[in-house]
Amino acid sequence: MPKDKFDAFVSYSHALDGKLAPVVQGELERFAKPWYRMRALRVFRDAANLSASPGLWSAIERALASSEWFVLMASPEAARSEWVNREVAWWVANRSPNRLLLAVTSGDFVWDKDVGDVDFKTSTAVPPALRGVLAEEPRWIDLRWLRDADLADASNPRLRESVTELGSAIRDMPKDLLIGEHVRRHRQAMRHARLAIGSLATLLVFLLAATVYAVIQSEEAQSQTRTATAQLLAATAIAEMEVQADRAQLLAVEGYRMQRNPRTAAALLDVLTASPHLVRQVPVGATVTAVSGSADGNTVVAGTDDGRLLRWRLDTWTLDEIRLGHDEILSVAISADGGTTLAVDGTVAVTWKATGPSSPLSFEAKGAVSIAVSPSGALAAMIVKNGNGADLAVALYDPATGSRIRATRSRKYWSDVGMPNESTVILAGGTGAWERMRTSDLSVSSYSDDTTTPAGDYAGGGSAEASYFGYIKYRQVVLQVNNNTSSGEIKGAEVPVAQPELLTIRNDGKYVAASGGGTLWIASTADDPGAPIQLTGSGRIDAMAFVGNSTKLVSAAADSLALWDISQHSRLSRASWVDVPEVANVGPPPRIAVTRDGKRVAVLGGNSDVGAVHTLDDSLVRSEPILPFYVEHNRIPLWSADGKWLWLVGAGGATRVLLGSGPDVGVWPAASDAGILAAGVSADGRRAVFVEAGGGLQVRRTSDGAVLKQTPGAPENPSLANGLSSADLTVAAAVSADARNAAVVQSDTTRRVVVTDVESLRSHELAGPPAQAVTFGEGYLLVVRENGDLEVWDQEGTARQRTVAGDAGYAVAIAVVPGTGLVVRLRSDGRAVVIDIPSGVVLGSLQLPPMTRGSTASPWHATSMVGAAGTVELLTATSGGSLVRWPMNDHVWLQIACQTAGRNLTVSEWRSVAAIDPPEDLSCGRPLD
Repeated sequence: MPKDKFDAFVSYSHALDGKLAPVVQGELERFAKPWYRMRALRVFRDAANLSASPGLWSAIERALASSEWFVLMASPEAARSEWVNREVAWWVANRSPNRLLLAVTSGDFVWDKDVGDVDFKTSTAVPPALRGVLAEEPRWIDLRWLRDADLADASNPRLRESVTELGSAIRDMPKDLLIGEHVRRHRQAMRHARLAIGSLATLLVFLLAATVYAVIQSEEAQSQTRTATAQLLAATAIAEMEVQADRAQLLAVEGYRMQRNPRTAAALLDVLTASPHLVRQVPVGATVTAVSGSADGNTVVAGTDDGRLLRWRLDTWTLDEIRLGHDEILSVAISADGGTTLAVDGTVAVTWKATGPSSPLSFEAKGAVSIAVSPSGALAAMIVKNGNGADLAVALYDPATGSRIRATRSRKYWSDVGMPNESTVILAGGTGAWERMRTSDLSVSSYSDDTTTPAGDYAGGGSAEASYFGYIKYRQVVLQVNNNTSSGEIKGAEVPVAQPELLTIRNDGKYVAASGGGTLWIASTADDPGAPIQLTGSGRIDAMAFVGNSTKLVSAAADSLALWDISQHSRLSRASWVDVPEVANVGPPPRIAVTRDGKRVAVLGGNSDVGAVHTLDDSLVRSEPILPFYVEHNRIPLWSADGKWLWLVGAGGATRVLLGSGPDVGVWPAASDAGILAAGVSADGRRAVFVEAGGGLQVRRTSDGAVLKQTPGAPENPSLANGLSSADLTVAAAVSADARNAAVVQSDTTRRVVVTDVESLRSHELAGPPAQAVTFGEGYLLVVRENGDLEVWDQEGTARQRTVAGDAGYAVAIAVVPGTGLVVRLRSDGRAVVIDIPSGVVLGSLQLPPMTRGSTASPWHATSMVGAAGTVELLTATSGGSLVRWPMNDHVWLQIACQTAGRNLTVSEWRSVAAIDPPEDLSCGRPLD
């Protein structure tokens, strides 16, 4: 490229993106770079390319004129910047807006599809110079997640993935090909590196004095290669997680195995949370041509293009198969209980029983193109065509013997057949026409010849029982009931599939699934349907079906089956069946405490009078609490060190003492009039420490509740309603795990943090801006500032170790997961952000399920979180919802990824990404090194 030419011009706010812009420029220039060139692209950024000159705008204008693309790092600061607006205005006046790319780093970008322009009322990140310029909604890159922490690091795989989106547009190369080019260039560089190392090793034979240096360099090169490979595996996993979930998970697992660090952990967490409704995948070795699911929700059957019939048990995750022949299986069907499976390939049919004789029954079914089975499995119906396909017949069979019961010629062409009950056969033709027959004599009971499908491109489909037919066009799904008693009832849904390819309908017509262009969506047809749900990670869908009337959908893409469940909130969350009582809008969040072994949890409903102790196990059966109780307002649950006793701590330290699985056994008297904000137990279990609302401390003997030490706090403000004080609603406090230190956020306007040594009762203030929350980790103190920053101090509060940048979008809830180095912060949109404290790196986020009842204006401000040491879990409780358990153990993360992928990474898949040899053992479930 000539010296004065640029591939792209980067426009940004120096105040906000002064650190991020150089990283974006560097990544664009380095990604997929040949080893012998300085850069792959030449990108203009004013601070990097301009020399001192009196004609600043003239220099920028020359750079604009010499650039092929314009990259706008959009933010409210950029929108207000005179220079950014001037640069944008020049570009849209002199160059094509189609060569303008957006990367939103802060604020909002909203497109008004009715107006056909940016919604400038709500879009805070768009400069005025873009008003009325864009002809259609542009593709834009979301970099706002970088505000969660200081992640502007070129080694961050998620940032590299985002910048690759820009690079693919600038280089006019599909993203997957660009990544492939990067991998090829990386391999080439590794080959040159190995050649150089080999040559150097030969020379060093004659240079004995440099032997030690050569060894060190070799080890360093191996370490760097290992690091680069791990990060490449992680980056590729992130790039593929929305199109090929199984491969993405396997790559992320291998990257983490190769090098366990925050970057590879972030990739692993990203792929685990990317497809929350994905339950499991399983390879089948051939293209799937037909699928069906049993009404009881426990079995899926599928046919392949190489003549195999598969039965996938969802309760045991076993996959069995038989072979019909070598021809493509055209249609499959399964009885309601999953006991009888039928399939046809145009020549033969087969009956496969789940119990009884192990050998399937094959019988002649020449010309059969579609098959159905009655709910009981006692009858089967087929559509049979003759040699030239002009005439069709409907035949009824006995699946147990393969004998034909009766048949009749069809009066018109049908393509699909279903049996909603034992007495009815429904025929459909894919255009809206239908016919219902009686199984007793195959006489027609009702029919419709109306064609309801529109002209032009559309995708049609029906339910497994053929009771519903529908089509999708222009993202609108229209449904009809295939009977004459519905008075022409029409249902519909909106599904954002621009180029639909397949449509399927649940047997009750309440849900539809549509795919096209590599996307898969499920939508409700209810009057108030809510937003459609996207199922990511599947790739292009070849076949799909609902599993009965459940929330499960099975899809087939290439040689893999995938099971989805829209009732599954996340693959990481574990059902606990523990209800969380609802609290009033002004009440505190629910209060939860878990025993140190993680086996029992106490749940109190904030300011309500309901509480209970529950056993935490892996049971999926709802069970009654082992200890329900009524409790006064604002009690704090606290477990003894051994989990034998549960203390319910109230105002002044007045405490009810309960056996962990039994009744009250005593009461500790109040030692003051102040409310209690936090409580903790010493490591040896002998002392309990209570923090009062005014900042005072009580140290009590756990054997009898005797007060050992006490310091007074500041007086509380006048009482509010329901026994609450303003201090109760505003002051935050915490006690360290060993009960040696306590921290409190003062309730005055300074919101300063005071840390007290429990042994000496000496206190001191922490320097810094106003705070809103404090908590202790293992040997450190965390302080949440009102601006959203998270400060990490030593436990005594004498030295600040680091600050993890945040913003005002965080809620107050924060929790440390013991034994992991992880802390979790809750955002105001319900995302629990997982942070690695030693490095300050944000690993990812977990979307918490919302409240299922109640009217709290913002349920996330009525959410509590706590870490469980014994089980290495995060426990979250939202008012009016349920307790949710989130495993935070990397062994469990790997296990979930491997189970969901359902297979192992192949050697060829490894070599397509990595330049070094794969491990001898590529089994996904092998132990960590």
